[in-house]
Amino acid sequence: MRIIIIGAGKVGFKLAEMLSLSNHDVLVIEQDAERIANVEEKLDVQAICANGASPTVLKENGVAGTDLLIAVTEDDEVNIIASLISKKLGAKMTAARVRNPEYLSLNEIGFDKDLGIDYVINPDYVTASAIAELVEAPEAVESEFYAGGKIQLLVLNLPPAAPVAGKKLKELPSPNPYLIVAIQRGDTMIIPRGEDRLLAGDKVFVLAPARLMEPVEHLLGQKRARVQRLVVLGGSRTAYYLAQRLAGKKVEIKILEKDRQRCEILCEKLPHVTIIHGDGSDLGLLQEEDIGQADIFAAVSGDDKVNLLASLLAKHLGVRKTICKVGRSDYADIMEKIGIDVVISPRLLTAAAIMKFVRRGKIVSISLLGQDKAEMIEFIVPPDWRLAGKPLKQINFPRHAIVGAIARDDEIIIPGGGDCIMPGDHVIVFTLPGSVATVHNFFGATEKR
Repeated sequence: MRIIIIGAGKVGFKLAEMLSLSNHDVLVIEQDAERIANVEEKLDVQAICANGASPTVLKENGVAGTDLLIAVTEDDEVNIIASLISKKLGAKMTAARVRNPEYLSLNEIGFDKDLGIDYVINPDYVTASAIAELVEAPEAVESEFYAGGKIQLLVLNLPPAAPVAGKKLKELPSPNPYLIVAIQRGDTMIIPRGEDRLLAGDKVFVLAPARLMEPVEHLLGQKRARVQRLVVLGGSRTAYYLAQRLAGKKVEIKILEKDRQRCEILCEKLPHVTIIHGDGSDLGLLQEEDIGQADIFAAVSGDDKVNLLASLLAKHLGVRKTICKVGRSDYADIMEKIGIDVVISPRLLTAAAIMKFVRRGKIVSISLLGQDKAEMIEFIVPPDWRLAGKPLKQINFPRHAIVGAIARDDEIIIPGGGDCIMPGDHVIVFTLPGSVATVHNFFGATEKR
């Protein structure tokens, strides 16, 4: 598949990396010479320093024969124009990052019909949705749903007092079907076997039917509790979308924003939310607003350093859980080590959403997990799959990957060695990055080249 990526920022770079690893023919167009040099140094893709919204540049670089153009610069207008021109010049499909809610709310304009954009991704909305899921499951570090919400993945920190701490996986009790698909220990991601032990401090990746997940959480030393008070640092678009998503959820929401004009806009648009004008990184303000009594503190301003400082202050004051948005996901591991509970990367969330669009068809869902240390992929098994009906223990499944769950009609199967995969099944697979292409080939879901 020939793909042109306009923009080599954090999202564009990540997409180029993932797509090149899947053996796509990738061209990156970026005006910033330093970014282009970084792409050329680190990735096996073509790269040119030019204006990706220029019709001349697009023509000269074969946009007419391109399967997909992805526009992910920091400028909405550039992304829209690049997509529109590319479609007119013959690109088969286009995808664009569009952040401004004013564009997205214009119902009379159809992006696909009128502007020629096949897929629009809003990083702020995607980020807000991820945080909203964590509000619904506050005990988790990450939360994802598959098979139409029937299967849930939770990533949980294992506390020392957990009933399973120190035990081998083969020794664990089974209150109901579940599967631990991975253990993250420090920087190492482990796909565990029966002899592996769970240790306090591990991040445990567990899959179970959503309706049966609560007793599994108890087994792993976590207690489910409803979030009643949420404090959000920064009146950003992410904060706005988050407050919208949680409207009607009986969650008391308070947003701290230091720009008065932005506060006035939010007060008008979010009447159910308390808007506080002030610096959310000011310890005195946090104490005055009794932030320590909040269940969750979510720092979603546009400044990574402010988000980090405010989150640490909130944790010091007694907030039960902190969520910190970062533009640079390479900060994530450090932030977690110094006490931040959850680090959210819009870059990875956006890349995962676009990759789902690229791999659509037999691919239902893609999640980048553990700060890009693994992927969870939901496949639909094709009708002519050659290994249908064979027990899993007789199948030479790709290394560094594991079948976590199978959805068959209304049945949810947490598989053992004797279970089979059948055509039409939704199969949820956990895989390390190096095995993604092999897993795709295994299920006959290889992307069009």
